[in-house]
Amino acid sequence: MSAKALMEIQGRKKLRVLHLASFAGNIGDLANHAGARLMFSRHLDFDLEFSDLEIREFYWKLRSFDDAFIDWANGFDLLLIGGGNYFELWVERSATGTSIDISSERMARLTVSTVFYSLGVDTGQGYTQESAARFCGFLANALDRDMFVCVRNDGSTRALHEVAGATLAQRVPMMPDGGFFSSDAIALTQPAASLRLAVGINIAGDMLDRRFDQGQSPAEFLAGFADFCVRLLEARPDVDIRLVPHIWRDVALIAELLPLIPDKYLRRRVVVAELHPTVAGLPGFMRSYADCAVVLGMRFHANVCPISLGRPTRGLFCYPQVEKLYAELGLPERICDVRSAGFADRLLTDTLADLERLPEIREQYRELNLQLNQCARTVLASMNHWLHARHPV
Repeated sequence: MSAKALMEIQGRKKLRVLHLASFAGNIGDLANHAGARLMFSRHLDFDLEFSDLEIREFYWKLRSFDDAFIDWANGFDLLLIGGGNYFELWVERSATGTSIDISSERMARLTVSTVFYSLGVDTGQGYTQESAARFCGFLANALDRDMFVCVRNDGSTRALHEVAGATLAQRVPMMPDGGFFSSDAIALTQPAASLRLAVGINIAGDMLDRRFDQGQSPAEFLAGFADFCVRLLEARPDVDIRLVPHIWRDVALIAELLPLIPDKYLRRRVVVAELHPTVAGLPGFMRSYADCAVVLGMRFHANVCPISLGRPTRGLFCYPQVEKLYAELGLPERICDVRSAGFADRLLTDTLADLERLPEIREQYRELNLQLNQCARTVLASMNHWLHARHPV
């Protein structure tokens, strides 16, 4: 009898999982985890019982990757790190060149089965040769210790080839971000009563000095974006605008945008979605995008989550991650560089065209989601085999 058949008779083996990731303050991260956990339940022969560990506690210096952390992690069946953008290579004071600051000595003491899951290898904020060397040493060590490592589809595979070389990069599969599977994972709230079309918009209020370090300033971007909003509302009287924040800094930037839009539109045709960045807020967050005909997103998950819902998207490019996402999806033409003067003209033309071609684009996105699911199943089959070797039935 096969192991899988035996498990169906006896019940799935339970694994206690310490899950290190972002759980506080960013609603897109929570959608990512919801989608990933759904895929685990569908494609792994194990019941995973999660204990959530907030990675920001390490950023805030409330915890560290010390001996106590190693001892705690070793008390679980599985240590799951990710998904998230935690292989960012600008962290020069880290033993690994990333925010996962586990020294080689402590890695040697880490006996728990360990997965680095769907992580972003982010070179967008630059890196030094020293941080790259530390990262390469850490990655090689993790792979040689037979830890399971996969990166997400935001250009991370290309970044691995750039930083670590082909030999290491080829040992790391690409796993689509969990947000691509969030639409099935989250029970949506009831739809809005209005039957009017809505264009969903996310603008990111963090890292403005990095997002607009070339071309336009943040103030110039806001002026251009307000112009786009007004012209869209004028061109399509049947369309409303729905502004969707993911973190509180998005709300702050939205507050700067709103006074630039005439009051006659703000009062009747502009909506700001609720920001409730907890698990309880996920249904309302996904509904905000589900109620939109088209979504324009500056954040990574402001593109990923609407794609999971089959909504046509346009990436508002001011950080490499979003541009690389669309390149990996084979949709580079759906990027608009909002750092350049005159971007409002192209964005208006493209958005109006999408509104006219909704059935055609939705079919394209349906095929895209099928491809993403197939890619995920392949990686999870490898992860399932890896787990069976460490936790036999």
